[in-house]
Amino acid sequence: MMDMSDALEQYLTLRRSLGFKLQTQESRLRNFVRYATARGELRVTAKIAVDWASHQCGPATWSSRLSTIRAFARHLQVVDPQTEIPPSHIFPPQRRPRPFIYSDEQIADLLKSMLDMHPGSFRGPTYHCFFGLLASTGLRFSEAARLLLRTPIWKQAC
Repeated sequence: MMDMSDALEQYLTLRRSLGFKLQTQESRLRNFVRYATARGELRVTAKIAVDWASHQCGPATWSSRLSTIRAFARHLQVVDPQTEIPPSHIFPPQRRPRPFIYSDEQIADLLKSMLDMHPGSFRGPTYHCFFGLLASTGLRFSEAARLLLRTPIWKQAC
């Protein structure tokens, strides 16, 4: 049987080699390994996984946290058959909040207020364009914030 911390490193390395970023999952898994180790657990069990998933967080994330452990446990079970895979459907599924859809009038008011907020600076027009981009394209805030300025194709040919 392999140490759980070593097994986690192997799991993360394997998953990243397959193209997964695992930013949230890595943090969760490291937290889980610390939690299990502090309680004297040598392997993943359904009980410790469920206890950890519902420990120090609200019910909205329990299902997602347990799902992260379930994937890790499947990986571990290949080398340690005594590893238990936590059952699914113990917790209600994680639900995203219902989006609020702005009316055309509300969007126009919002965009106008962006210009009025910072008169005489670039901040107002920048916010105006940014929120206009969100409203007209349906991009998420993080997607729009990560957009990069690229050289137009027609300039690259010159």
